[in-house]
Amino acid sequence: MSETNGWFAAGDRDDPDAMTTAIRQGSADESRDWPALAVEAGFASEAEEYYDALREATTAATRAAVTERERADDRQLVHAIRAMDDMGRILL
Repeated sequence: MSETNGWFAAGDRDDPDAMTTAIRQGSADESRDWPALAVEAGFASEAEEYYDALREATTAATRAAVTERERADDRQLVHAIRAMDDMGRILL
């Protein structure tokens, strides 16, 4: 995302991975009229369509973030169990 382009400028609207990445990695210093800019750029035909796409992209980005966190917690649990198993072998 740049000063003039919103998350929607990152790629094809039909590419969920590109939209998710744009949402997760993008930022802006100030708010702009993003729906109007999306319509001007041809990303959406109207503001309502922009908001539908935004909802889809933010939901996918949130789902990806939660999945990453769940995997991280699972890995920590596996490491903790292995460490306990190692300690059991060392102490016995």
